[in-house]
Amino acid sequence: MEEDPTPRHDALAVASAEASAEASTDAPKPARMRPSKRGELPGPAGLPGFCRQKHFNRAANAYVVPLWEVSSSWLPEELKPYEVARKRESFSPEKRRPNGENGARNEDDEDSEDEELLEDPTESEQSEVAWEGPLGGSSRAWFRGVVDTALVLLRRLQGDAGTYAVGVSAALIPPETVGEGNDASMDRCLAQVCRLREPRWAVMALRSGHFAGAIFHGQESIIHKALHRYTVRAKAGGAQSACDGGKKVKSVGSSLRRHGEQRLAEDIKELLTVKWAEELSACELILVSVSKRMKSTLLGTEKEPFLPEPHRIRKLPFMMGKPTFEAVKSAYFRAASLVFCEEKVAEVMSARFNPREEPEKPSKLEKPPEKVPEKEPEAAPEPVKYCEEEDPLFTALHAAALADDVDQIWEELEEGGDPTARDSKGRVAYYLCSSAGAREAFRRWRGQNEEAWEWEKAQVPEGITEASEQRKREKEKEKKKKQKEKQKANKAKAKEEEEERLRKEAEEKRQLEEARVKCDKCQTPITAKPFSRLNYLYCSFDCSNQHRRDLQAEAALKRLG
Repeated sequence: MEEDPTPRHDALAVASAEASAEASTDAPKPARMRPSKRGELPGPAGLPGFCRQKHFNRAANAYVVPLWEVSSSWLPEELKPYEVARKRESFSPEKRRPNGENGARNEDDEDSEDEELLEDPTESEQSEVAWEGPLGGSSRAWFRGVVDTALVLLRRLQGDAGTYAVGVSAALIPPETVGEGNDASMDRCLAQVCRLREPRWAVMALRSGHFAGAIFHGQESIIHKALHRYTVRAKAGGAQSACDGGKKVKSVGSSLRRHGEQRLAEDIKELLTVKWAEELSACELILVSVSKRMKSTLLGTEKEPFLPEPHRIRKLPFMMGKPTFEAVKSAYFRAASLVFCEEKVAEVMSARFNPREEPEKPSKLEKPPEKVPEKEPEAAPEPVKYCEEEDPLFTALHAAALADDVDQIWEELEEGGDPTARDSKGRVAYYLCSSAGAREAFRRWRGQNEEAWEWEKAQVPEGITEASEQRKREKEKEKKKKQKEKQKANKAKAKEEEEERLRKEAEEKRQLEEARVKCDKCQTPITAKPFSRLNYLYCSFDCSNQHRRDLQAEAALKRLG
């Protein structure tokens, strides 16, 4: 468990302040504004008064305000019917249960039905709001938009100076509520989000062997942790488990990567189920960024989930880079912020979801024109599912290539089938081949009929002919010959190395024998404990007696002259 040593700061607010400082020299000074009915000065271009220059995001041309900096008295007229008396600002998972942990009724149970922000439980697979299709059948005030590559849900509101839009991160509204397209349900969720001041959320990310997670309470990070294991081969991409789907590679690196994946899964499970279990149980939302393949590593399986109450788990509606504590903190600030902008700017944000209308992006925040009655947008048509049988451009050659039927492919080409023809999706027949035999059939037919078609348009590689096959066989033969020569050279080299090794061992053995203690009588190396007499050493008792007699005889001869 690690404490956050860094001082608290709002990454989005700092970036917005820098961007607004650069733009402040060109923008004209705003005129003096009259107080609104609530006693607050209206913000720029009729936005709420708490929208300051430090909140301005230059790239999105909008104001990004954290929840804890939203005025406590601010609530649009459209959301007032859903405002309830709250005894505490932040919502808690306990409010979803009729009784507390000890079975007693909670004091806030009377307002629990109106206070639920996440009233519809969802599975983690369904926690990501779709980027395509209509927002809802009967929704007219709500629409989708993109702010810094993040999906937000925008709501048109009527202010003192005109119409503007407020946006909330798509992760904060249940997808079932979005799918219903009912403005009342979504307005209820927005009213509850606007009343949050100290959200207690957890943010976790897993990617390429890197894990980072943190639990926040308001602006503070209560606890955070980062893990890293070697699971991805350098400059190759993809985890080792993804490469093991076919042939399992047996190498030192692959074994290390498999071990790293196992250790990473164990560390994450221990962190979420043991070390952080108490803190996570108190979180209202758990925002995650993880791929479908690595989901079980971060969240567990259906039979053994790491986190209780899966309705609290939501996917972040934007991509994250390398999982670090700074990236997790930035993602939290992006999710825990409201977006305020003019109606024209909101139309630019939602342009990608409405291809029929492409409004021009205003260069500066201008005063909105007089209110014009809005036209009800037409319901977007449902996407048509593609079917090969109903495609008039899908030829018999396409069908043979899709089925990998070699004989049928050859027969269609012989009968004049056009390999350059494309279906409604723009695919040629060769593109649909999934086996090596089917692709080889196209190449062999091209080798025999090089001038028949424009093979570059058909995307068929170089044709296979007798000459090319002969060159390939010669190349393989030359390759085998070189391999044999290399093996022969390696054997000769190994033999020389073995002879050299034996010679060195014999030399070392000889030097060792010379270095041993020798008998003073027979000069034989002594391997056992020697016999000693005076200053002499002997290998046996016989050598000792014989050498003693020799020394006595030598001494007698010296005495006789």
